[in-house]
Amino acid sequence: MNQQVGASQSSSVDGPRYLIPENEYDYGHPEVVFWTNYFMNEAQKLNVFANIKATIESKRSRLAAETMANAWYDFSCYVPVFITKAVAQTDDPERQHHLIQIAYDELGGRDKSLIHSKLFLDAIAGIGISVSARPSGASVKDVLRVLDQILVGTKGQYGIVGLLLSFEIIAQENIETVYDCLSYNDASRESLSATPFFKIHRADETEHIRHSIANFLRFCKTEAQREEFRKSFDDGLYFWHRFWDQCARMINVAASLSPRAPEGKKISLHAAEQDSHRYAAAEVRGVDGLIASKG
Repeated sequence: MNQQVGASQSSSVDGPRYLIPENEYDYGHPEVVFWTNYFMNEAQKLNVFANIKATIESKRSRLAAETMANAWYDFSCYVPVFITKAVAQTDDPERQHHLIQIAYDELGGRDKSLIHSKLFLDAIAGIGISVSARPSGASVKDVLRVLDQILVGTKGQYGIVGLLLSFEIIAQENIETVYDCLSYNDASRESLSATPFFKIHRADETEHIRHSIANFLRFCKTEAQREEFRKSFDDGLYFWHRFWDQCARMINVAASLSPRAPEGKKISLHAAEQDSHRYAAAEVRGVDGLIASKG
């Protein structure tokens, strides 16, 4: 059993896992409990997962699982890069210390064999799926570019903290949605549940959320600081809505290109590529408007 999985599974005996020692904002701290519930409720109002849940219910298949695998692998590789870029936009070493911890965890902590993107590849290999270029050319990379633009437009220190909390606040439902989309039959569902990737994420996403809430409480004290934080938090939730909508769109496009698709529902490869590019362009225009409104 690897070190991180072992640590996660023993949490019920040894107490909850912490990324770094925490002497103030622990799991039982009243403000941690209050603000975790508050920001989770705010995120739920956006109904981020509506389209992807409806799509996977009607399009569940190995092809849909392959499409989701490509999307999440791109995202998993992107996560530590994004967090590192965000931390680089801050100038206080103590804040940097706290904000970088999740990126370090994503990269395996002290053990490179626990790099999350690699664990994900191992997980999907167990159900006979690998990452490869999609016939439609569609991906989530354009949507990830939207998040890069949001980051560029986030000038303040407290906005960075807000953006990073938005990255984690729906992490538990994110990982369960990935699991659902990958589970194209009972055997794959059982196999995925047993993998280190899903064991680690089901055990540890709670700590990523608590750690991010602690950063909010630690660094955003005044009303003005929290207002800046909240604007970026909302922008980050905007990203998640677009990310999951794009995943749903990719699954629908893949199904329409499949030889098994009904003749009336097939679309050409060229049309699929055009649809993907039109969506990406609309996303960029949308985020440009967000950034302009901040200025």
